[in-house]
Amino acid sequence: MVAPEIEKVARARAGRWLVVKVNTDELDELGARYRIRSIPTLAVVHGGRELARFSGARPASDIERFVTESTASETRRAS
Repeated sequence: MVAPEIEKVARARAGRWLVVKVNTDELDELGARYRIRSIPTLAVVHGGRELARFSGARPASDIERFVTESTASETRRAS
């Protein structure tokens, strides 16, 4: 359900963001490492550190806004 929205974000932000979809049923150790409890869970990771997350399906525009807001302080620090 969320996969097409994630694909839209990946296409729109190609070259600027790395967007990854992980099947935690197949990679259960990764799901455990990031404490994924519900599907879908979207997490923003920058520099190996999780900045934010949410669970549930959302449209691409909401996902982009969430990532932009979650990374705003990291972007300002890098400038």
